[in-house]
Amino acid sequence: MKKREPVWSGRRVALTAGALALVLTAAFPEALYACPVCFDRDDEARIAFLATTGLLTVLPLGLVLGTGAWLRKRARELDEEERDEE
Repeated sequence: MKKREPVWSGRRVALTAGALALVLTAAFPEALYACPVCFDRDDEARIAFLATTGLLTVLPLGLVLGTGAWLRKRARELDEEERDEE
C-alpha cells in the first residue's frame, strides 16, 4: 500500500504557494513594478540609493560580528582571570 503524504506537507505547501504567486502575478502585474526611487535616472539619486542599501546591509552584519568578537574577547579575559586566581 502506498504511503500518503500529509495534507499540508512541505512539498504541497511549496507547490500551492508557487501556484498562488503565479496566479497573483498574472492577475496584478502592475504590483510587480519597482518603485520610481529604486531606478531613478538621476545618477546622484541612484548612487545615494545604492549607498544606503549597502549601509543597511552591512550595518546589521557588523553589529552581529562586533558583538560576537566582543563576547569572545570577554570570555577569554574571564578565563585568564580564573587561571590567574588558581
